[in-house]
Amino acid sequence: MPTATQTAPVLAICQNCGAEVPADSAHCPACGRLTSGRSTKITVAVTLLLIVAGIVLTQYFVNLHRVTEMDLARRWFNRGEEAMRANLPKFAAEAYRTALNYDRENDRYRLRLAQALMADNRLAEARAHLLSLWEEEPANGEVNLTLAQLEARRGNYREAVRYYNNAINGVWQDDPRKHRTEARFELARYLMQNGKLPQAQADLMELLADAPSDPADQLLLGHLLLQLNDPGHALQAYNALLAKNGGDAQAWMGAGQAYLAMGNYAEAEHASAKAVESDPNLEGARQQLELTRELWRIDPSERGLPLAERANRVAKAFDAASVRLNQCALAQKISLAPSGVVSPSGGSNATTAGTPASTAPNALQLLYTSGLQKQAAATPKALRKDPDALEPTMQYVFEVERTLAPICPNMSLTDRALLTLAQHESETSK
Repeated sequence: MPTATQTAPVLAICQNCGAEVPADSAHCPACGRLTSGRSTKITVAVTLLLIVAGIVLTQYFVNLHRVTEMDLARRWFNRGEEAMRANLPKFAAEAYRTALNYDRENDRYRLRLAQALMADNRLAEARAHLLSLWEEEPANGEVNLTLAQLEARRGNYREAVRYYNNAINGVWQDDPRKHRTEARFELARYLMQNGKLPQAQADLMELLADAPSDPADQLLLGHLLLQLNDPGHALQAYNALLAKNGGDAQAWMGAGQAYLAMGNYAEAEHASAKAVESDPNLEGARQQLELTRELWRIDPSERGLPLAERANRVAKAFDAASVRLNQCALAQKISLAPSGVVSPSGGSNATTAGTPASTAPNALQLLYTSGLQKQAAATPKALRKDPDALEPTMQYVFEVERTLAPICPNMSLTDRALLTLAQHESETSK
């Protein structure tokens, strides 16, 4: 019997038989079964274990489904890439679209879809996708470059230039310098196509200052500067490449072209010879060397020439121009007499390349008449006696070569050299 200071033990009631169960006992002394408290704890524990197992299994199957979707997305994306390489943009667009259905948040897939739509000439759809991507990442270099190409296709010059500049200054995931260089080259060519030559030159000067590391980019830079009639800076680009690789035949050939444009025929001959030496099979190099040597041989403006040699060269140039004028007239069935054109059938008919049939005969006749008037004063002896006639005689030769170039494009090496001298004279007189 408990004392006054002791507490009576707490008894539990068995839910099965109703007998009293001591608090510290897990089983009923009468029927031997578990008490309800312990049973409830076990039930709760089991329930929790089942819930956790269900969550784990659910997550497993969700992840498995996601992995399957990602795998399908990659497969469809690869099919799209193969279709693009095969120049099948319509099929590529459908493949990219299917890939997006499995991976809707993949920006790379969205960009490739836009590029495929562009290639398929579905510009409105492509623009919608690109603008959506641009709003999310306005500094993305590839998105901006693709938008620039799209706006160029649509004829929106200002927008195209804006996006090109964004691409040049934008963020690229890998090799940003290479991508920015490519974007600037593309912008320069686009500006040249639109007649914006000063702006194109400014962009190329940025590249020249940055000195592209890729030899192909350095060559392209020199070629574009030559197209912009900037041989001095083109030569800088070629020399920068030759400083790294003195055996680069294409760089030597480009340097020769730059020297030709600058009228420095001695250096042009040296550079062209180095190009042939570095690569005897380089297309055009040997012809360029022959041209530079011919220029070196016939140029009457070469410094240090005595009067007699200068007079001989001018007289030979006059004779060559006269021969070319007569051969071109014969090839075009043009009579140099004022009566006009004689066709094989006896009628008047002349079709010339780059010159209207009605004006070519008149132009050739006028040149022929002018040549007859200068013939007596264009001999070596007469030119030595009258040095003031040297310049007018060469101007006549240049006029003949310029006029006949679009009419009779096939010409001798000497005539090619004379035309080069004429073109250089035109550039320096501007």
